[in-house]
Amino acid sequence: MHKVTVDRGELKIGDTITARVDAEKRRRTRANHTATHLLHAALKDVLGLHVKQAGSLVAPDRLRFDFTHFAPLTADEILEIERLVNGQILRNEPLDTQVHDLEAAIATGAVALFGEKYGDRVRVVSVPGFSTELCGGTHVRATGDIGLFKIVADASIASGVRRLEALTADGAFDRYQHDEALLGSLAQRLHTSPAELPGQIEQLAERVKRAEREAESLRMKLASAEASSSVDSAREIGGVKVLAQRVGNLDANGMRQLADQLAQKLRSGVVVLGLADDGKASLVVRVTDDLTGRLQAGRIVNEIASVVGGKGGGKPDMAMAGGKEPEKLDAALERSYEAVAAMLG
Repeated sequence: MHKVTVDRGELKIGDTITARVDAEKRRRTRANHTATHLLHAALKDVLGLHVKQAGSLVAPDRLRFDFTHFAPLTADEILEIERLVNGQILRNEPLDTQVHDLEAAIATGAVALFGEKYGDRVRVVSVPGFSTELCGGTHVRATGDIGLFKIVADASIASGVRRLEALTADGAFDRYQHDEALLGSLAQRLHTSPAELPGQIEQLAERVKRAEREAESLRMKLASAEASSSVDSAREIGGVKVLAQRVGNLDANGMRQLADQLAQKLRSGVVVLGLADDGKASLVVRVTDDLTGRLQAGRIVNEIASVVGGKGGGKPDMAMAGGKEPEKLDAALERSYEAVAAMLG
């Protein structure tokens, strides 16, 4: 049965028509469909007989296969699955297609899909010695027509269900060429060979980490020097020293460290630090241990965070907050003095 859309003219009962298959589209679809059968068999062989098909897509440019399994595939498992499927492709085994009674087909060990409805007579598609399934779809004449098989994605789509995406034939060849060109470009950029890329990248990553640590250390020293010079400008609110200071070029951990350093210099008091960066405001409040019975860092940070459109929390001696209105950061820092005064009564 064919369902058609008439683009021009008319179609009426009794007309003689000619149907023409898009040969190129069919060739690619066949390759992906037969590869799906091979993949299903390989998954059972590598992962176990608990693997069951839970959905699939066969398209001219790719295939997608959903199956039951409890964990992500390891790199070694993916390599073994690819090895098995490509091994069958290299054998160039002719496919065997027969029509049987349903019971006889099942008795031969043919895989039937759960939830599918089958008639009394069914079509069995086999790659002898490797895969046998009930299937009515289009397939290659021999496994060698698939050309190549390459898994390109593995993901979880539901609890206990995973999805593999793969390429065959022209798509797989294009992928290999793209990857080879990418490796060659990276190797040339790093003045090395593709085989030595992992070692070179490891060295680069270590150098970047070291440079980041050194840069962070320098930022901390600069911020500490700038902030320390302002310790003398701390205001006394109800007998408690309060220092509210804007800082820059620090991450959350750096702000906490700086707040600790300033609290030690104050000996007794409250330190409030604010940072405006990347369209966001960040706040840190540090209350020295001797004052936590009277002043709570979490209450202070929530009070001032509301000014920058945010909220936060933490422990009695240290709390943090974020906000989405960094342009109001100075107003939030100024509010810290009012918040401490209100809490001290």
